[in-house]
Amino acid sequence: MNEIEVKVLEVDVEAVEKKLRALGAQKIFDGEVAWSVFDFPDKRFSEKEILIRSRKLGQKTQLTIKRLLNTHHAKVSEETEIETSDYEMTNKILRIIGLEPKKGYPLVKHRVSYTLEEVHFELDTFLQLPTYLEIEAPSQIVINQYLRKLGFSSTDAKPWGTREVFAYYRNRIK
Repeated sequence: MNEIEVKVLEVDVEAVEKKLRALGAQKIFDGEVAWSVFDFPDKRFSEKEILIRSRKLGQKTQLTIKRLLNTHHAKVSEETEIETSDYEMTNKILRIIGLEPKKGYPLVKHRVSYTLEEVHFELDTFLQLPTYLEIEAPSQIVINQYLRKLGFSSTDAKPWGTREVFAYYRNRIK
């Protein structure tokens, strides 16, 4: 399945949540998210823009493989994901087959998730960064519709992953 998403940086969390609730969005998660990204020592997955991630959302654990397809107006990835029963065991299995956690992982953030029809909205907060909004939808058209409904323009939307968000702030701080 393809994942199509954008990020809007430095959002007013209370204002966005108020607008989401007014649109009829339902809060489905509010808690800590921990995740690790894995690759072989020769970085064969990174070189092919493939991400292997284990993630713990509250009591739920997911194993995800993403292959980046493009980043023109939105980040588009082919995504395959399964739920597993245990975050640490999932990471152990990945290490047993020769994968290693990438430098800087695991990461932890606070996430508040909303859903409305087939659209997902994530408010992600890292201790060292301003909160950003991620919108994931079945198409760029739908993303643009919800950007407008939330008071943003398409120029506010970044076709970035978390790595690019961190790089953006790292470069601004220097």
